[in-house]
Amino acid sequence: MIVDVHTNLPSHADAVPESDQDIDRSMRSGSGGFSRMTNSMDDYLKAMAPVDKAITFGIAPPPSDPDFKATRRQGWPESMNLNDIAAEVARRAPDKITPFMTLHPLDPNVNEEYDRAVGDLGCKGLKLAPGGQLFDPESEEAFRLYARLEQDGLPVLIHGGTTPKWNAPLMSGHPIVFDRVAMAFPRLKIIFAHLGHPWHIDCLALVRKHPNVWTEMSGQFYRPWSFWNGMRLFHEWGVTSKIMFASDWSLSDPQDNIDGLRNLNKFAADHHLPEIPDKEIEGIINRDSLDILGID
Repeated sequence: MIVDVHTNLPSHADAVPESDQDIDRSMRSGSGGFSRMTNSMDDYLKAMAPVDKAITFGIAPPPSDPDFKATRRQGWPESMNLNDIAAEVARRAPDKITPFMTLHPLDPNVNEEYDRAVGDLGCKGLKLAPGGQLFDPESEEAFRLYARLEQDGLPVLIHGGTTPKWNAPLMSGHPIVFDRVAMAFPRLKIIFAHLGHPWHIDCLALVRKHPNVWTEMSGQFYRPWSFWNGMRLFHEWGVTSKIMFASDWSLSDPQDNIDGLRNLNKFAADHHLPEIPDKEIEGIINRDSLDILGID
């Protein structure tokens, strides 16, 4: 069972017009690569072909700046918000796609939208990106949201690590901040994304300490030296079992991430470095993350 726990919504329901095409190079800085930030529903489903299941979501804008484009959505009806779109994407492939909601803790209607997203739309968890959404992950408002998730048994995926966005506070994505969150909410299942890159050692300390905190490895393979270092650290500390598979589509495709994991030991051999056991690599690729998260 291959489960991609981190896929972003396609920007368009149908084919992307030439005028809407958007390429991003900042996320893959240093690698020479780029990501297509505008994609259709068909593009999304084609990219998901190598995986058995996938979780999809958007990123809600700050209520103080509703035009903040954390998630592109040029091609969907204006009447649909990001949670509606996530539910619609899941309806297109109900046996494969699981929708997560996105909320903003400072939104005055956060509880009403939570009720609607879970009760009406069937969302099974929450995506938060404190840096990109410009909120303090230790604020009273954020803690009220964590408490509700914990009470309802719903998991949360949190953007972990750095960002190229100039106005996103780096500490909002630092693993050590979420040590305090995990201590306050020990039953809340947290996926701290991207191995916390570049703070791999702090991320492994976080997931090693807390039984209900996990990480995922997207956003890594196109920087092989950094990826190998992070994975080798997780291996040496005995916590590769806390890593879930993810792609962060559309920043990269699931197949590229599968290949990147399986190429780690070739990279190690080419550079006379110690390997990471194949069993641990395959364990990441084939981890049943939906079962771990309690998602039916």
